[in-house]
Amino acid sequence: MNMRHLLKPKRVSALSWLLSRDAEPNVLPTFPADDTKGLVVGQLLNGSCYAEVITTPEQLTIACGSGLPLGRLFFHVKKDDLYVICDSLDAAAFKGGAP
Repeated sequence: MNMRHLLKPKRVSALSWLLSRDAEPNVLPTFPADDTKGLVVGQLLNGSCYAEVITTPEQLTIACGSGLPLGRLFFHVKKDDLYVICDSLDAAAFKGGAP
């Protein structure tokens, strides 16, 4: 089963929260080389930024579809920060269960 992990910051917008943790997001999805960080995709829909943690390559297709993921930004965020803001996420969700 593929669980989706949406970010829901309580005090700031998802985009503000993401930019405070990765000020230089990528326009193409690349998994972080640093295994203490996770990949997050953000996209603007109806004037709001929605963000989702991408835990595996398969999850990328579920979140973005099979084509080139245009109109999205990809952030590298410390997993510890993600665990705090995303209740459904834990280390086991990432491929290999890395911390």
